[in-house]
Order: sequence, then C-alpha cells, then structure tokens
Amino acid sequence: MDINALVEAQLQDPRYDEDYKAQLRALSEEERRDSFYTELRFGTAGLRGKLGPGPNRMNKYLVRSISYAYALYLKEQAEEASAVIAYDSRDSSPEFAETAAKTLASNGVKTYLFDQYSSTPELSFAVRYLKATGGIVITASHNPPEYNGYKVYHHSGRQLLQEEAGAILSLFEENKDKVDIPFRDRSELMEEGLLEMIGEKVLDAYDGVILTAVRNPRCRDMASQLRVVYTPLHGVGWRAMNSFAQSFGLTKLYPVESQMMPDASFPEAKAPNPENPEVFEKAILLAEEKGADLILATDPDVDRIGAMVRGEDGFEMIDGNQMGALMTEYLFSQRKERGGVVITSVVSTSLTDAIAAKYRGRVLRTLTGFKYIGEAMDTLSDGEFVLGFEESYGYLNGLHARDKDAINSAALIIEMALAALSQGKSLLDKQDELAEKYGYYKEGQIVLTLEGEEGANRIRSIMHNFREKPLERVSSGRRTELIDYLGDTPLPKEDVIKWNFKGDQWVAIRPSGTEPKLKIYLGAKGSGPSDVEQNYHDLSKAMRSLMDNE
Repeated sequence: MDINALVEAQLQDPRYDEDYKAQLRALSEEERRDSFYTELRFGTAGLRGKLGPGPNRMNKYLVRSISYAYALYLKEQAEEASAVIAYDSRDSSPEFAETAAKTLASNGVKTYLFDQYSSTPELSFAVRYLKATGGIVITASHNPPEYNGYKVYHHSGRQLLQEEAGAILSLFEENKDKVDIPFRDRSELMEEGLLEMIGEKVLDAYDGVILTAVRNPRCRDMASQLRVVYTPLHGVGWRAMNSFAQSFGLTKLYPVESQMMPDASFPEAKAPNPENPEVFEKAILLAEEKGADLILATDPDVDRIGAMVRGEDGFEMIDGNQMGALMTEYLFSQRKERGGVVITSVVSTSLTDAIAAKYRGRVLRTLTGFKYIGEAMDTLSDGEFVLGFEESYGYLNGLHARDKDAINSAALIIEMALAALSQGKSLLDKQDELAEKYGYYKEGQIVLTLEGEEGANRIRSIMHNFREKPLERVSSGRRTELIDYLGDTPLPKEDVIKWNFKGDQWVAIRPSGTEPKLKIYLGAKGSGPSDVEQNYHDLSKAMRSLMDNE
C-alpha cells in the first residue's frame, strides 16, 4: 500500500476543499499512515474515530459519502423514506449533522434535524415518535475530545445490526468515488418540505415518558428529601435532567456549574466516561458542601450513567454490574405479576440470573452492543420487558426507546434511592442486602490499549493465541465450558471468547468495537467478601500469566 500515493490523490481531487487539503499537508509521516492504512468500519456503535483527513478519520467528506449510502439504503426500506438526525456537543458535531441532513434530503429522504444539541436516547425516542425509517446521531459518546462518530438507527429506534450495516457499507463501497452526490442548500430543502427542523415538541414528549416511568408514587411524595449532585460532564444531559427534576419535585438537585455547558474540549473531563471515578472529583466536593446523598454523572451523549452514594467513609461508586443488579431487584419487586425478562450481555454479571430466578423471571443474553438488546426487546410479549443493561453503565427500563438512556436511568436510580431512604437505608445498604441474599459477586476488566495498525495486528494475534491455547483452570477448578462466538452459537458471529469455570467464575475476551482496545472481562463469585476477592484475584492472575506467555 503506497500511503503517499493515496494522500497525493486526495490532494489532486477537486472534491476536497483547501481547508481539508491543508490538514492533509500538515500530517506527519506517522499520522499519514494511521489516517490512510485502513477505513473506518461500523463497530458496536456505528462509525467512530479521530477527527481529521483520510479514510480512517471522521471528516465531513466521509459523513457525506456514508450519508449518501444510507439514503440509498433507506429508500430501499420504504417508499416514503424518512430519517431523524441529532447531534451532541463534540467538535464538528453540528457541521456533520448539517452535512448528513442535506445529503439525505437532497437524495429524496424526508429529514428531521434537531434544532439544538440532543442526546442519543432522545434520537432513539424521536425515530419511534415520528415513525421514521431510520436515524443518525453524531457523537463519539464517552471517547476523548479528538473523536467523533456517526451512529445509525433502525426504524424501531435501535442501532443497526451487522447485516444492516453491511448493506450500507456495500452501497458505500459502490459509490464512494462518486463525485456528484446531490447536495443542496438548506433553504431550498426546507421550502420543498424535504428538511424539517424539530425540537421542543419532540423533547417535551420525551420528557413526559421519562416522568411517567416512575413506578412508586410514594417516592415522588418524598422527592424533596433527597439531595442529588449532577454533572453532564460538558455534554448535553442537563436539559432533560433539569426537566425531570422540576416535574418530579426533586428540589435539591445541585448541578456542577463548571461542567454544565456543552464543551467539545471537555476541560474538566478529558476522558468523559462516568465509569471513571476521577470524573467525579468536582462533583464530590460539591456533594460534601451540600450534604448530598447521591451523585450522578452522564456521558456527553447521555446514554451512560455513573453513580456515587454517600457511605460511612465518603462517597462510594456503584459499578455498572452492581447497578444493573440493584435495578433488576427493584424492578422485579415492583411488578404486580410474577415473571418478566431482563436482557443483558454475555459479559455482564451472572448475579442478574440469580435475582431473576427468585422472581420467576428469566434473563436473555446478547452480544455486547445495545442494538442487540433493542432487537431482543421487540421479540417480547407485552408486559414482559423489565430491564435492558450492559456492564458498561448503560440501562433502559422503558419502552420509549431502543437504546440505553441515562436520563431514564437517572430517574430510576433516584426512585430506588428514595425507596431505600423510606426504610432509613441507602443504595449501599441495598447492595449489601443483595450479597446477603444471593451471594458475593465481583466483576472487572483488564484493558489493553493498542492503537494504530500495529495495535490492530496485535489484537488479532492475541485473540488467535487465546483460541489456540485457552485457559484450562483457575483456583476454583477446571474450565467447564468454552464458547467461541465466531463458532456455532444462537447469537450472531462475533469475535468474542468466553470461558466458564467451576464455581461460577468466568472470563470473556473481545476487541472493542469503538476504541483501539482489547477487553478482558472477569467474573467471580464467593461465599463472602474475602472469598470473592480472592477468587477475583486468582482470575486476574491467571489471565495475566496467560498473556505473559502468549
């Protein structure tokens, strides 16, 4: 592959403007190679990559090309195709959203474009609310500031599955060299009714369903007793969170003022992921000042949520698996009928299975990616759905959307905290009750960040070696099951391996679909706190030893 020839071809191509070409010329040799050695591909959450020129970067020309392919795809799906487009506060998000909207509309797809920053769950809701054929949200979720992305949606409100994304990629490949993609002015498209701006009406409807999802009326009566600190981490969550608080009667909601405004540089959260305890630093200071009971943080596009709860020694984080378990227990306890279904991923806690069994419910497991949870939701009968969640701090407990929703989740966490408060307890006490009732569970990850072409090759090599020489035993006993999701399983084929061991211990390995990372998930169970810690330590030690020898 002659990288310099590829760069020179773009420099001579009249489709690219001078600003883009100036960025090309400014690339170092290493940057050139990383920008051109491959093309961005759909992962677990659409397209995502660093901003910049080249096929392995997010830029307006890639957005225009993929939007043209998506327009062709949508017109194959419906005679009168339509799409909704939302965008968050990241660098270039408004420009990319405008580019996508004008491309779709110019190619015969009725397009609804949000007139303000909006979130991923608001987009999922809007696709369903407007009965659109599809949707797009411009975001890179919790990635660092130099990233942006392009999530693509099905008419049900979920993200596209592999086969659907593959059809769009085929259309993209067929047309990526097309030089005359129709691309008209916004004013013309609006006059012809092909482009329509949306906002307040759709968002008001979304706010309404968030409020009505609260199940326990007693909690609403107590809302003024709970003190909550909230940060959107410079993202777009404040509008919906504030609307819920005001309607619910949560009068003691304290925003972290320096992090409230959307800001693409994320000055106080360079890695704006609510999984990371460090992003709570300012929120903890405010919570101490206000005597808060609970801290909530949402990521920039508001599909993930993290929570910290006041304990005896300060604020403690509830991890994604434990929060999913708390939600599962609470939601089952609030149901009038027995049974129901929780949908979660193959790398999420097995504590969920124990809880569901107690309530005569069941657990469906999917591959990682909330699109699979959204797909599974549509297979259930009315009233069966209880909760969808992933260990990576993403949850949904309503039928208004088919993607994880941090505002819907915030409302549920607040309701659970109020229910605990009515008993003189906190969510930490409820977490202890889960352990006493179902046993002690601990989950975690080993994450390897391997960037660029060399990193991608390294990830492929590690996955190959793990398949050739899997882990045979851990301290609790021998391996009882090996599942290779590239093989024959009930789920779609994907590059994931899972090993189950005696004693309900497990390991799962998968390359990230959104970041240059290899993720190794560990799940341990024990008879008590020290036992589960030891089992988790043994799992981690065994995997690190295997990696050292591979």
